[in-house]
Amino acid sequence: MHMRRVTALTAVLTVALTLGLAGCAQKINGTAVVAAGANTTTTKPTTSSKGKPTTTTKATPTKPTSTDKPSGKIKITTKKKTEPSCEILSPEEVATAIGSKPATAPGCVQSTSDPLVVILLLITLPDYEGTAREIEVAGNTAYEIKDGTDCSVMVMLTDDPDEITPALLASVTPLDEVDTCGVALKLATAAFNKIPNA
Repeated sequence: MHMRRVTALTAVLTVALTLGLAGCAQKINGTAVVAAGANTTTTKPTTSSKGKPTTTTKATPTKPTSTDKPSGKIKITTKKKTEPSCEILSPEEVATAIGSKPATAPGCVQSTSDPLVVILLLITLPDYEGTAREIEVAGNTAYEIKDGTDCSVMVMLTDDPDEITPALLASVTPLDEVDTCGVALKLATAAFNKIPNA
């Protein structure tokens, strides 16, 4: 009975994470900025002396502005390849890294037993939610991100601003009592060491 619930929960979490990742793939970060030299217009409805509605439009030239960039410096000791990938670690490598029984299938989302955790491991956008603490993994800037009982470690693979997916994400959702940040750090370290250097 317990194994059926675990299998069903794993299937539901896998589908939810897969659908969630598909939705996140479209997310664009940043601030909307009007192009340099562009005009902005303000429209204000008014009423004419004859009682008919009219519209007054006022054009205002804008001053060029610089796009906001992250202010933190990213330390990169070892640049890594950043091709999007889900199959960085095999189920056996995941089990070895966290000291558990192997997952049943490879992929971005794997679930282990003893301890029972669901992990997400992929190369992705450097975007996160939750409380982040800056750390280092193998000399590269990384972030430990707590969100409730879940914990993720995001390791920067390059400091190239033109890279679309410059980060490795190892995320752990516990179903048993486990040090989620410790597990996420072990997974991120093992995956980082396996990704080829750039």
